[in-house]
Amino acid sequence: MFSSRTDWNTTPNRLSSLAAEKRLRGESIIDLTESNPTQCEFSYPSKEILSALTEPSIVSYQPEPRGLLSARKAIAEYYAVHGIAITPEQIILTSSTSEAYSFLFKLLCNVGDEIVVPQPSYPLFEYLCQLNDITLRQYRLAYDGEWHIDFASLQAQFSHRTRAIVLVHPNNPTGSYLKQNEFDQICSLASEHHSSLIADEVFGPYDMSPDVHCANILTSQSFVPLFSLNGISKLLGLPQLKLSWIVVDGNLQQRDEALNRLDIIADTFLSVNTPVQVALPKLLRCSSDIGNQIRLRIQTNYRLLQKVFADSSTSVLRVEGGWYSILQLPQKYSDDYWAEEILTHQNILIQPGHFFDMEQKSCIVISLLSVSDLFDDALLRLQRFIEEK
Repeated sequence: MFSSRTDWNTTPNRLSSLAAEKRLRGESIIDLTESNPTQCEFSYPSKEILSALTEPSIVSYQPEPRGLLSARKAIAEYYAVHGIAITPEQIILTSSTSEAYSFLFKLLCNVGDEIVVPQPSYPLFEYLCQLNDITLRQYRLAYDGEWHIDFASLQAQFSHRTRAIVLVHPNNPTGSYLKQNEFDQICSLASEHHSSLIADEVFGPYDMSPDVHCANILTSQSFVPLFSLNGISKLLGLPQLKLSWIVVDGNLQQRDEALNRLDIIADTFLSVNTPVQVALPKLLRCSSDIGNQIRLRIQTNYRLLQKVFADSSTSVLRVEGGWYSILQLPQKYSDDYWAEEILTHQNILIQPGHFFDMEQKSCIVISLLSVSDLFDDALLRLQRFIEEK
């Protein structure tokens, strides 16, 4: 009756079931998986946001496949402030980064073609590939005190059906930025294998350990089709307003052909609502205010994390950006066991590393968004529990 592409195991995992049971009993859980900034007590400029959403032109509908020119101009101006020269014509608006991926998979792939994504990474890719009838292959991110691409692993993933390499910059959950020499090498590989590059840069502004070798993707010379993804979910901490975009760059002839085809894909759905497009120029003026609050919070919490676990059997893996961190706990227990025990006895919810396809044993992933006093208290409890276990 249903398609095989949606034949998923929908049974809740044990950790989710345990959390649901505790909440039904009225127990208070400290959620160190929280990724929704609107639930983390940031101070949003509500008047400015609401004012932006009451523009009279909102009631007029002007369908544009790439999105309203005023919104695309505002995005181009935002990039210009950060030293990146792009034109409004290079921008395609989407309702989410997930939709942007879906558009690009439709653009680049036939049924059964392959996309190469990093491992570890966010489990979203598996679902997006299944829904678009394409095959997911993974290249390894290795860790030796910092994260880097295992190029032998990447090279081994290529086949005659490889259509794109996905770069997550910085990666979720490793928090590692792509280095410029890695990006240059990937561009050569993509050219050799006639593949495109998709660079997910949604966490880009949130740096914690700046690295002079960090790649500048949109200012680099790419001779293969390049698609950079971003949006206001992370940039403005406003996931509920549903606006993302694709910047199309690279080889000029292929770039123009890609834009023409994306026009038809976007026109087929016209999914981006008019109010948020009209509001975008004003919303982007709030980006530094909200972004600075988020950046300060994650930097403060990362320092707390390093301090609490400085002299313990738990290792804090290096983070360069984004708003997640990875802890490697004593390897006498699995990550699942640790996560379930921590929730059972401490009412602290964390994510086991295998949720992100981590190869490192006994790792857990936590969000750095929580209010710092709450975060500090949770870490101290976590540290005592781990050491006593």
